[in-house]
Order: sequence, then C-alpha cells, then structure tokens
Amino acid sequence: MFTFLLLLIVLIGAVMTAAILMQNPKGGGLSSAFGGASGGMSSMLGVRHASDILAKTTWGLAIAMVVLIFAVNMFFLPSEGTRESIIQRSAADAPMTPMQKQQQMQEQAQPQQAPAEGQPQEQAPAPQN
Repeated sequence: MFTFLLLLIVLIGAVMTAAILMQNPKGGGLSSAFGGASGGMSSMLGVRHASDILAKTTWGLAIAMVVLIFAVNMFFLPSEGTRESIIQRSAADAPMTPMQKQQQMQEQAQPQQAPAEGQPQEQAPAPQN
C-alpha cells in the first residue's frame, strides 16, 4: 500500500507538471505549441474553457497530492519512540571529554606492547590543565 501511494504521488506530480506547462501564461505558454490559435485545445474547447479546465485540473491534482502526502506521513511513517537522533543517543550513552577522546584515539593508533623484563615501564606524562 505504501508503494502504491508513493507511485500515485509521483504520477500525480508528473501529470500536474504537464498541466501547469500547458496553461496559457501571458507569453503564450506551451498550450500554443499544441495547435496555438489555429487548433488544439483552443479550438476544441475555446480559449477560456481550456484555461479553466487546466487550472481546475492543476488545483485538483495539487489538493490530491497534499492529501496523499499527509496520509502517507500519518499512517506509514514511524511517529512514536524516536525523538532524538542516533548521534544524540550515542553521546548520551558514553559521554567523553575531548581529552578522553584524544587519549582513546592515541591508544588505538599505538599497539600495546608489554615491556620486557628488566626494563622500566614508561609512563605517559599527566595532562597539564
């Protein structure tokens, strides 16, 4: 059902685009390309009726698209549970200071090696604040 409604929204968008392009603006528009003043929609329905039909079609398609988009949003997309992003959740789970992050990155970059017997262990200097 979700896929059907999505395809219907895309189809309505394509038909609405064609209806908008066929309307007769002040400069002539694309409707003049389909016969212009000598034929096409103008001669079939009259100039005024063709404009009325295309305008009403555009409004109807726009309303249908808005209703379908709201329906998909309300019934098919998740609305409960997640009020925060994944980044916010991971930050809340393990908050780290920038110094801790830097130390963790340095530890990951240098493999841990056990000191040989008889050699003193090197200790990292404490950070200065």
